[in-house]
Amino acid sequence: MTQATMTISQQSGSAEWTLPVGEALRLDIGPGARELRVTQGRLWLTRDGAADEPAEDVWLSAGDTIALDSGSEWVIEGWGETSFQLLVPPQACPTFARRLSASTRASSSLARLSFWRPAPALG
Repeated sequence: MTQATMTISQQSGSAEWTLPVGEALRLDIGPGARELRVTQGRLWLTRDGAADEPAEDVWLSAGDTIALDSGSEWVIEGWGETSFQLLVPPQACPTFARRLSASTRASSSLARLSFWRPAPALG
């Protein structure tokens, strides 16, 4: 197993990583959870076990996704020509979570105001 040199290409505004045939790559996840989506080919993922957890092996094909916990460590290897995306879900982004929380609080406050009424239906 050799250390992979990954390439990145831009497709539809999202980063897509290409893993060369026969190459393996170590992924250290974090901070925050990630989602890995295979866009082409097959991908093998494995992570070490511990005294209280067995090792985990996962096979993914194009279109499959897997949630990767923050702090987890994985080794991935493409079987054939393989591409994937490593995505950050919205809940893993503290700025997004704060904005969403503030937006929800503002909406709730408006709904409680006695002078606020929805517009009458037309027609």
